[in-house]
Amino acid sequence: MTQKEAIIKVLNDLGGRAKLADIYPRVIKMVYFKPDSDKQATIRTIMLRDPGIFRQKEKGSGWWELVSYQEEIVERDKEIAELKAEVERLQEVSTEDDFVKRFVEETKHFFKHDRKKADIVRQIMIKVGRSDADKELDAWIEGKEQKPSIAVAGNLVINKETNIDKNYGPNIEHNGTLSLPDNK
Repeated sequence: MTQKEAIIKVLNDLGGRAKLADIYPRVIKMVYFKPDSDKQATIRTIMLRDPGIFRQKEKGSGWWELVSYQEEIVERDKEIAELKAEVERLQEVSTEDDFVKRFVEETKHFFKHDRKKADIVRQIMIKVGRSDADKELDAWIEGKEQKPSIAVAGNLVINKETNIDKNYGPNIEHNGTLSLPDNK
């Protein structure tokens, strides 16, 4: 193997482009150099004398590449840009979880006056293995879902879920929650 062939092989092994610091030791291990020669200078000279095969990426940068790899490098960079664009596009696509969550919310809204009809959707969620949606719809159908509390003043909060004992009036619980009945 000649010194030029060794340089070509090393650059091929390194992907067509490499720094001199990576090229030198590999080439020196592969081929014979005169004992008193400056091996690194010899490698640089070979590359400088054959611009049809070797090209310096930028003067003084230390990067060298095979001319034959130019098209491949440009094509690879183009593919990388296309893949990045595809990743961004796919990240914007809604997931199944997003769909199911919105579907459950729309079901609640659509059947807010007739919760028994929403039971059909709940059964579908069971069949497709979405127990999270099934449980949420089940709690909503049964009227057991958590309803938001309404802050009144300071740390006093009205919770519509709890009944008021008519003999004693509204209860203020330990955490400052005032319990009032739901108007149905």
